[in-house]
Amino acid sequence: MNIARAPLAYQATVALVLAFLLYLVLFQMGWIIFDASDLLMFYSFSVYTVSLAAVLGGILLGMFIATRSLSNQGFTPFEISMLKLRDDINKLQKEVNSIAKSLKKGGKGEKNGE
Repeated sequence: MNIARAPLAYQATVALVLAFLLYLVLFQMGWIIFDASDLLMFYSFSVYTVSLAAVLGGILLGMFIATRSLSNQGFTPFEISMLKLRDDINKLQKEVNSIAKSLKKGGKGEKNGE
């Protein structure tokens, strides 16, 4: 497999995994010194970032829902055409059922198309 022909997301994932494995090897060999305060700072930053994204996403989603529910706009043209199509299908289905009933009533007295 030619790695240059692989998708960019795949290449990025492989590079990230290899970088993490290299970090673990260097940590195990003692070349990288680990301090718990770095982990605490990273965790605090992560919680803050995720919380900020959640709050902003909730606000934007709430604005979208409120705008859609409070607007007095009717159906879109596509929705109107779909509703008309549904009515047409229901009418055709009733017509087909009535034709089928009349054929059953008229066909009981005849045998083999005679």
